Amino acid sequence: MAIQLNLIPPYINGNFHSTTKTEHIFSVSNPANPSDILATASWSKELVDPVIQGLKTAQKKYRLTSLDERLSYLKKVIGFLKENADEIKSNMMLELARSKVAVEEEWSLCEKLFAALPEFCKQALSVKRDEEGWEWQYAPLGLVLVSSNIALPVYTLLSSVLPALAAGNAVCMRPSSHCLLSGSLLASGFHQASFPPGVVQIVYGDFEVFRRLVLTHQFDTILYTGGEESLEQIRRDTSTQQNARLVLCGGGKNAAYVTESANISTAISKIVYGAFLDAGQRLESTNLVFVDQKIFNEFQDKLVRAVKSMPIGAREDLTRSDIHVMEPLCSSNSWERFLRFQGIAARESDDTLRWGKPIDNNGNGYFVSPGVHFMRAEKVLKSIYASNAFFGPDVCLISIQDRQEMINILDELGATRCLGVHSQFAEEVYEIRQRSSVPSILWNTSTIELNPLLPSIGRGKAGNSYITGVRFLLSTVYPQVLNLSAPFAAVESDIRNSKKKQNNL
Repeated sequence: MAIQLNLIPPYINGNFHSTTKTEHIFSVSNPANPSDILATASWSKELVDPVIQGLKTAQKKYRLTSLDERLSYLKKVIGFLKENADEIKSNMMLELARSKVAVEEEWSLCEKLFAALPEFCKQALSVKRDEEGWEWQYAPLGLVLVSSNIALPVYTLLSSVLPALAAGNAVCMRPSSHCLLSGSLLASGFHQASFPPGVVQIVYGDFEVFRRLVLTHQFDTILYTGGEESLEQIRRDTSTQQNARLVLCGGGKNAAYVTESANISTAISKIVYGAFLDAGQRLESTNLVFVDQKIFNEFQDKLVRAVKSMPIGAREDLTRSDIHVMEPLCSSNSWERFLRFQGIAARESDDTLRWGKPIDNNGNGYFVSPGVHFMRAEKVLKSIYASNAFFGPDVCLISIQDRQEMINILDELGATRCLGVHSQFAEEVYEIRQRSSVPSILWNTSTIELNPLLPSIGRGKAGNSYITGVRFLLSTVYPQVLNLSAPFAAVESDIRNSKKKQNNL
């Protein structure tokens, strides 16, 4: 009964909605101390109709507002978020037991998004004209449904929801079920911005709650972030909805390539950061590390030493700002999956350099030690361990004689979002980009390096090749074209008037 008194209400049609019937209650526990329940929220099927009808009604009016009006709403949201940044970051740390370093890095991305968003939207949504009198602009599709998971939960919501709202869509969002605290603060921000009631709806729940909304078949664009099985289920759920734009984001088998010319110490620093920040649970976390054979032994020894010396939150303070302290996994399911894959890795790899194991701790949190395994290149594509993303702190080392071998493996996997190339020579990076089909190739940095303005996609098991980030906006609009050139049968006065009107625009 005590839990029900503290339910976080969904935000529906401009109000924080108290449900009279509770179908399911969701709780958020601190992964470092799972017995500590931080917040609860509920879901009921009675919410579906108010959400859908409210979105439809609100969007008809909202789409008629000017871009400047819509950007003024977003400015108010951003202002609220900045004013409450410390509380938001504190909740981000608490609900997932994240390190201060990880949260500050995500908030830095949010700050970059806030700075870039207005100008990007003005350029993308402005009226375009050619010399012959044709003009076009993007119009909103209508209703947008967005879900996030634990991978950058605040940034991924804002980088999709804010552009969709700027375009004139009405948006329903479902924060990750692990992120009720930060989700409720986002709801307060949208409420304070005084959007027209119904333009923004926020509901809480698990994957099945999201599916309830998907199965209404009322949304024009659907963005879902999650595991491979969930992505396939959403594909099936929308298979009969011909006009829905489906944007799917999954975890990639992301890779680093360390060339003979690389600074080994710097490369290891970047790879450790990319593999173990947020306990390797990001969509872009490093999983595979290809190393030129000539430097492999030296690299392997130094990497294993670096991993062994890395501080872990079971023994160190996650609030340290001077160094990254590795976090726990987000749930018991994630913990069990990671340990299961460590067993698979031990069987399939050629050498287990460090076996990822549970770490005893006072709070019975989901802490583990990182895994490091060596595998010959010819085994990678046949390996369950090496070819599947399992969202945990683990790297598979692979020695190669020829970089084409790496390119072929990654192209065959078809699930790599990012490849970090560590080399002294830009020419090597350009060559790899020309020969590889990996969407994001990064030079001398970690695979988790993101830029809000740059397009990001996942392919194959990692998504369906739709762009995310602020350019998700393009998945929520369609082009409206107007021919203002002189009609064939127009009289001369009509032509003069048409040109005069164009010049006055």
